[in-house]
Amino acid sequence: MANGRDGGDEWNDPLADIDFEEFELGEHSSHGDVAAGSEVYTPQPPAMVTCPSCGAGQPATNLHCEQCGARLSKAELPVAPRPLSNVTAGTRALTVILAVLAGVVILALGFQIFGSDDDTATGDTTNTAEGGSGDSATDGATSTTLLELQPIRPIKIECSTQFNDNSLACSNLIDGDDDTIWNDNALEGEGAIFTVTFSQPVALEQVTFTNVVEDERFRKNWRINGVQIIANDLSGLPLVGSLPNENTRDLVVQTRTLGTTELRINVVSTYPSESIGGKAFDELALAEIEFWGRLVETVTPSSTTGTTSG
Repeated sequence: MANGRDGGDEWNDPLADIDFEEFELGEHSSHGDVAAGSEVYTPQPPAMVTCPSCGAGQPATNLHCEQCGARLSKAELPVAPRPLSNVTAGTRALTVILAVLAGVVILALGFQIFGSDDDTATGDTTNTAEGGSGDSATDGATSTTLLELQPIRPIKIECSTQFNDNSLACSNLIDGDDDTIWNDNALEGEGAIFTVTFSQPVALEQVTFTNVVEDERFRKNWRINGVQIIANDLSGLPLVGSLPNENTRDLVVQTRTLGTTELRINVVSTYPSESIGGKAFDELALAEIEFWGRLVETVTPSSTTGTTSG
């Protein structure tokens, strides 16, 4: 028995004589039996919700969908306060307007406070003691007035050259008659100078030239082309004009003077005469020069002196 063998080669099981209790699955032990009629706890499945985005079922405890990641809870998320830069344009405009109004009010108050002091300090006041006298003189400022636009007739005109015949005299140019003309005594007109004098200052707006009306006479004589006009109130600023070669209308040169009393017109170029019937003249024939502008009235109030006595 020491070697587990029984007198021979056979093996003897030492546990063969022990009586074991047979155990089977599914049987309750005697001390673990559940009393009849008692309830057994069964765990409940978790509550489910549906994803509003993809429709997949989700445990109610989830915050986001397991399929698409959409947010499941409808509770409002915390919102940070809106930064100042997102304030509407209307609010910003109102703020600027209020700031400007405040600045204007402050400036007005400052002007009222400090301006009243300056007026008091700089104002001239004359006080006369009893038995004395005081004189005050006021010099008025010179004022000018422009009258309505009208033709201005000069009191005098002088020409650099003319025929000795009075029928072609320089004064014919300002007599208001287109039939009486001036001729420049065979100089073809170029370089001729007209000097005009007015009785009072004139703000000239235009000078008009009228050529000889009779067509054949017009073509046989030389005619003005380019002119230079110099006013004594615009020294060094000549006005330049060019006249068309025609005699059917007045030819205008625009001017802009302030208060002219003397005007000089220089003829700088001419149109040549034409030979008609084998005959042409070397003179410059011009019928009339007219001036349009506004008379300038200057008013200077005289000084007034007042005397007070106590």
